[in-house]
Amino acid sequence: MKHTNSLYLFICLLIPLCFVGCKNDLSTTGSEVLPTEDAILVNVDTFAVRSAIVRAGEIYSSPDSLLLGEAVNRFGTIHADLLTQLVCPIGFEYPENSSVDSVCVFVYYNSYYGDGNSPMQVSVYEMDKSTFDFTTGYRTTLPLDDYWSGDEATQIGNSRIFTAAMPTDSIYSSTTETYIPFLRFKAGVQFADKFFAIRDFSSQEAFNNIFKGLYISSDFGSATVLNVSEVGLAVYYNFTYNLEGRDTTVQDAKLFYSNAEVRKVNRLDYHIPDADYNALKAVQDDTTFVVSPAHIYTELKLPMKQMSSDIVSGLNNKRPYVNRARLRADVLNVYRGQSSARTPNDWPQPANYMMLCLADSLQRLFDDNAAPVSTVALISTLTTAYDSLGNPYDYYEYDLADLLTEQIRKTEEEVPDTLSMLLVPVTVSTATAQTGATYYTSVHPDQTITATTLRSAQTKAAPLNIEVTASGF
Repeated sequence: MKHTNSLYLFICLLIPLCFVGCKNDLSTTGSEVLPTEDAILVNVDTFAVRSAIVRAGEIYSSPDSLLLGEAVNRFGTIHADLLTQLVCPIGFEYPENSSVDSVCVFVYYNSYYGDGNSPMQVSVYEMDKSTFDFTTGYRTTLPLDDYWSGDEATQIGNSRIFTAAMPTDSIYSSTTETYIPFLRFKAGVQFADKFFAIRDFSSQEAFNNIFKGLYISSDFGSATVLNVSEVGLAVYYNFTYNLEGRDTTVQDAKLFYSNAEVRKVNRLDYHIPDADYNALKAVQDDTTFVVSPAHIYTELKLPMKQMSSDIVSGLNNKRPYVNRARLRADVLNVYRGQSSARTPNDWPQPANYMMLCLADSLQRLFDDNAAPVSTVALISTLTTAYDSLGNPYDYYEYDLADLLTEQIRKTEEEVPDTLSMLLVPVTVSTATAQTGATYYTSVHPDQTITATTLRSAQTKAAPLNIEVTASGF
């Protein structure tokens, strides 16, 4: 019995030793089987970014926003007017025995920029020289005299003098549950008879050849710009028919809209004197700016050749993949007071969407109305966060992982010394995937009035660096 107990104790002591020996063998089996050259390497590097403001050239007019009026702010003076076609009601026919009562043009606006209590004047004219082609791109510097003769006889109705904050007319929108203000221009008898005489509604082209469109201008006031939401023309007419042996008169109306089916062009002149532009450049070691629709952008310069060399060598020349490359652009001088207390210096506020795009791809992206891809352009919304003391701060943030991966996989000769990227305010179109995720389908230059003040990349207080985490296989 004593020997049995001794044997049992020996076996109990031996079992843990066996497991200890097995654990060591199992824990090293993977690394012994995997060759050294197949190991995954990870490298983290930090690179300094430089920034500067640049003035871009002309861009195509975007139909997403229509500005009308003139206003002065600390960046310069903006003047905006617009030209638009009207949608042809294909196949429409007026009833027999009909006659026109009146014709009115309506200009709706959903908001305004500047001083809403300052008077402004708006006038509407008929485009009498030429019209637009649906497939052609038109610049914001469109020459007006190609489309309108300047003949005052083409004016539709009397000019309207008003203040944007106190409209005389408005209509309730059940969609937004708000009242949308509008301007009404009642045409004279001559124009009403002429427009009512149009009977060819066989196609948009045929209609455009007869009625080329509307030119809407603000020719008085320098403190307000309207954000026009819709333009329309209404024909009020009556007709008679015989009902049970009696002639009956009916009053009706036909509406002609301006929507996405026709061309709308916003002519914009955002004049920033050279002295003021040079003053913006003079402070770009501390702050930089993005101003629309003045097409003043901020350029970010990445040391691409150095980044590629350091990342690839840090991964022992393995095939590189950038896992993370976060870049944050800090927004300054955001106005948080009451809108009624804004001064002209406070009027321009940051853009809601800011795109970071390869500089040499920007024009093509806009010209082709293409959807942005992560190797070319990234879009960020203006984000507000709070520090530990509860103070708000604003920024745009981007992850350049896909873009940098493509760049550093180029041959050494193809990698540029400096990669130039532009921060550009945009408006976007979105769609929803079957998974429920939202994605961008197209991007347009933002033609609303915005001014984004950014902390310069080279400011001494908080220089902008990009930390890149990459792995090699």
